[in-house]
Amino acid sequence: MNYEAAVKQLQETGSMSLMDFKEMSYEDLEDLLEEIKKWALYANGNADKLEKKKKKKKKKK
Repeated sequence: MNYEAAVKQLQETGSMSLMDFKEMSYEDLEDLLEEIKKWALYANGNADKLEKKKKKKKKKK
């Protein structure tokens, strides 16, 4: 499962299993959890306001 699929699942069902989290790469999981924090704080849990595409991070050197 990748970031986009996880967001789609959350928008459709409102939940994810721990196995779904386990299947995600560390980078996608980190991005998804950051998005969930913003979503819960600023969007009042409205699943339509989750970002469907993850933002590209600048790599640290």
